[in-house]
Amino acid sequence: MPENAYSADEAGVERDSADVIRELSGVLLILPIDLLRPHEGVEDELVDELAEEINKDGVIKKAILVDKRTLVVIDGHHRIMALRKLGCRKIPCLLVDYSSERIHVLSWSGGEPIPKSAVLRAGLEGKLMPPKTTKHIIRSRGQTFHASEIEPNLSIPLKDLL
Repeated sequence: MPENAYSADEAGVERDSADVIRELSGVLLILPIDLLRPHEGVEDELVDELAEEINKDGVIKKAILVDKRTLVVIDGHHRIMALRKLGCRKIPCLLVDYSSERIHVLSWSGGEPIPKSAVLRAGLEGKLMPPKTTKHIIRSRGQTFHASEIEPNLSIPLKDLL
């Protein structure tokens, strides 16, 4: 495991989430923000609000979810932009195997399936989907939940991400 990697247990992830992270071959790393490839845009107002909250707290509380093969962002676009706005150059990321059958993509608006290939293409080509287009769902052990529910809770000081 790389020097800047953490196991799910070390990151203080709840037991059920840690199991799902392992099923997705997940690893927690702190990466340069510039390496990440967003697949959808953001709402500026939400970025501003989140940047204020993070700055006030002085810590980032959650890792973002990223495909470990392509570094396309799965969940956490607004957090990335908020940290950029605050001058951060690094961000905690949970890298997972996006090809896993456990990860599904739906539209926020109507719940229709969206092909993962469309998400990856948008991220790799930089032709961003509109904000809040995709909703990533994880299915594991008979349960279904939003991808953000497996993102580890952290308390990494902003100064460590500058």
